[in-house]
Amino acid sequence: MIDNMPDPFGAGFDAAQRAAAPTLAARAARLAPVGSPGAASGGTSAEAPRDASPVAPAQALPLLDPRAWTQPAPARRWVVPDWVPSGVVTALYGDGGIGKTLAAQQLMTCCSIGAPWLGLDVKRGRTLGVFCEDDEDELQRRQEAINRALGANMNDLAEMRLLSRLGEDNALVRFNGMEGNLTAFHEALRITCQKWKPDLVIADTAADLYPDSEIDRSKVRWFIQMALASLAREMKCAVVLLAHPSASGLQTGEGTGGSTAWNNTVRSRLYLEREKGDDADVRILSRKKANYAARDASIRLTWQDGVLLCADASTAQDRVSWETLRRMQDEIDRRWKAGTPFSHQPNTRRGGRYFPDWAKQEFGMPPKKTISLVAGWLMNGFLADETANTSTKTKGLRLVKTLEP
Repeated sequence: MIDNMPDPFGAGFDAAQRAAAPTLAARAARLAPVGSPGAASGGTSAEAPRDASPVAPAQALPLLDPRAWTQPAPARRWVVPDWVPSGVVTALYGDGGIGKTLAAQQLMTCCSIGAPWLGLDVKRGRTLGVFCEDDEDELQRRQEAINRALGANMNDLAEMRLLSRLGEDNALVRFNGMEGNLTAFHEALRITCQKWKPDLVIADTAADLYPDSEIDRSKVRWFIQMALASLAREMKCAVVLLAHPSASGLQTGEGTGGSTAWNNTVRSRLYLEREKGDDADVRILSRKKANYAARDASIRLTWQDGVLLCADASTAQDRVSWETLRRMQDEIDRRWKAGTPFSHQPNTRRGGRYFPDWAKQEFGMPPKKTISLVAGWLMNGFLADETANTSTKTKGLRLVKTLEP
């Protein structure tokens, strides 16, 4: 299991970093494309890195013949459809203290248990978070609030792993002049990903992971392509990079920062900001760039009890009649008071308490839709997952407040 593997970030990491540096420099140089920071000064041609080995003669490049495409292309893979694509880098921008790390940890949690994230469907899978600004205690406090909102517990998070890197050297790349090199920390992270095989990697934040000038276009592009996008391609996972906008990005409302290469190199860019108005707890999550979907989509959120919730409670109820919703909540309330509460946990099927099974039998509602509804109700405070019978320790869904049209 991953928990039994040697800690690549523990004692001896500095020695490993020194030992690995020549190998990593050579590997990074081989990865560097023409026009990367490894290119010769002058800007029109690239010079091969100087090392002891002779330069191999140039060969013809491999070409794609479209006549070989006799089958439909594979469907695009997503962690969050239209928002977070797999195999590439997504940037999540937000000012300090706005809640982007919270949003990212909520995304990790929802993916690991298969619950909707901020009202959006997710692909269930393994997640890994690299957190450079939070210690373990803060990560745990945040996770406890997320669990309460989702009706989950720590034992439900078997597919989720976190790295607390507060106070460490977290640079993934180093530049010697214009020559870029991947660090030993990058190699350790790569090995960790090979062992854990995540579907989603959170990288928090760009300021810690990228130690050079934010306005140097070629270095920024090299960092995103070689340190992050290469990881996303190799692991076939989504990488979400958290970053802070510049002063001008805050003023324009676009949420950009530094060189245009930050925006241009990522395939999707999200921006979390406060809504203009008197309520400081309301946020707007918007899709500012989307190579594979329409841009300018947005979700209105509110901060409540340590988590971000959909401000519009009706979002999850789309295409379900109010009569059906009332009957669902009435039955949840009746079963709770009768001492045989419904549950959203699949292991309650045998006891006849699994709510999606009842909804399918009663309304013909697909279980996935019911699961989405219940997750939204839990996160927005309409339902609670509590112990109904202390002697039998039976847990189930309790109606806290009813929906109103």
